[in-house]
Amino acid sequence: MVSKFRTIKIPLTVKIATSLIFIIYFVIGIYTFFDIKSIRHAMELEAKTNTQSAFTSAVPIIENGIWGLDKTLVETALKQILKNPIVDSVIVLDENENIFSFLDRETDVKNYTLNNFFNENEIIELNNKSNNRIYEKRLINEEKVIITTVLYSKENHIRKVSAFKIGYFIMTYSTKNISEAINKTINKSIFLSFILGAVILITSFLYIRQLIILPLTDLEKSSLKIAQNEFIQTKKRMSVFGEDEIDSLINNFNHMVVQIIKFIDEQKEQQRMTNELEMARIVQESLIPNAKNLRVGYFEISSFFQAASECGGDWWHFYPLAHNKILIMLGDVTGHGTPSGMLTAAVKGYCDSIYSKNEINPAKILEELDIVVRHSGDKDHFMTMFAAIIDPHAEIIIFANAAHNFPFLINKDKEKNNIKASSLVINGKRLGYINDFEKDNIFEISSHKFSAGDILFIYSDGIVDAKNKNKQLYSDRRLRKALVSKEFKNTSEMIDTIVNDLNSFAENEEFDDDVTFVCCKMCADKDTTYTHEMLKYFEKDKLIYPNPNKNLKIVS
Repeated sequence: MVSKFRTIKIPLTVKIATSLIFIIYFVIGIYTFFDIKSIRHAMELEAKTNTQSAFTSAVPIIENGIWGLDKTLVETALKQILKNPIVDSVIVLDENENIFSFLDRETDVKNYTLNNFFNENEIIELNNKSNNRIYEKRLINEEKVIITTVLYSKENHIRKVSAFKIGYFIMTYSTKNISEAINKTINKSIFLSFILGAVILITSFLYIRQLIILPLTDLEKSSLKIAQNEFIQTKKRMSVFGEDEIDSLINNFNHMVVQIIKFIDEQKEQQRMTNELEMARIVQESLIPNAKNLRVGYFEISSFFQAASECGGDWWHFYPLAHNKILIMLGDVTGHGTPSGMLTAAVKGYCDSIYSKNEINPAKILEELDIVVRHSGDKDHFMTMFAAIIDPHAEIIIFANAAHNFPFLINKDKEKNNIKASSLVINGKRLGYINDFEKDNIFEISSHKFSAGDILFIYSDGIVDAKNKNKQLYSDRRLRKALVSKEFKNTSEMIDTIVNDLNSFAENEEFDDDVTFVCCKMCADKDTTYTHEMLKYFEKDKLIYPNPNKNLKIVS
């Protein structure tokens, strides 16, 4: 029942009017209560004062009349008292409580005695009353008050006779006029409450409805329109006495509508950008191979890639070459995001065309990529890169570097029976960067012995620049230490070891840059499972490879 009542829609005007009427009735009720109490007290006090004044004034006259048995004198005094409209009756009893004289308006009291007015205890108290000779008794149900006193004789000093009781004087007066006045006050209060209630109802439906209800109704309609994706502002009121809270509410609501429209537009733009970034991420991931213990001829390759945003700036790839050689490359575009990802796509497009080249060597590749980056990206994006060709038959690695992190060559020192990691150090500028002092874009080329069991570890700066909660860097030193921590069974085990160590160090902190690293291990045997259609198409003795011993900087 209560739940059904709560679902009933009651207009706000009715609620306000009801609340105001209740408050007015409550205030008028409290005021009427105290007003009635005050009026009753004042009227009772006035009636008591007037009647007692007349009563006490008549006592000496009645005492003289009853003492002298002058009935005419007594009746004259009683008639004077009965002129008071609230007095009902006056009675004079002798010492034996018999009627001496009486006057009344309604009730026949000629046969009344003292017992008709008082009980035995009250009579005893009346006869023993010495300090205050007047005794008063209220008859609440009959709305009457009885006043009586004992009449005494005059003292005779000559005969030395003390005063003694000679009778009783009784007067009754009505308090019905007080009740009638109270009822009139109550009727006036009810009438006033009705008038005020009517005024409040009219005011509520006219004034309050115009100032409060209608603007709130407009706000309600506008909010429902917003729920239906119709963003409509509410009309402003014409305020005569300046703006109030309703005006502020309307202004804030209209401002909110504008902000919602702006927010929706921003969300649409953000969603569009998110979709573009997601598409770029998908394209980016398609440009990077996902290798895990991948056998390519004499080589085993594993990799790890994690972009810092929806689209990364890191890129790596490998290309099988003729005579069982392999070209492996890893680059890092400055920054990350869509521009970086698009630049890596341009680099990937060029690198896929190396099979059509008459000459393939790392330095020449970097020289041509320098031109590609300079003309593909804007002037704010550059790229670092490491490129190497490994020849399993000559057991040599030929490499060039464009300002990239120096990779590690990991092998086992048979004399000391331990694992060591050496840096392949060679200088080179960033791809796409040029200044007045660098007119020549020639990159240096170098070589190093690379035997079966040796591992080439290439990485981007995202791993060494990774930070933990204390803002400490992962560093090349920790990376080198992890690489030589044990002898790994395969390249994926090495990748997993580095990933676990990096996560343990970072403690769930997000990386600020893309993290990419690749392991390439030369094996003693050849695996012919992996094939490459581009290599088959262009392998017609067209490829010319540089002599490893010509123009090379030998690294011991």
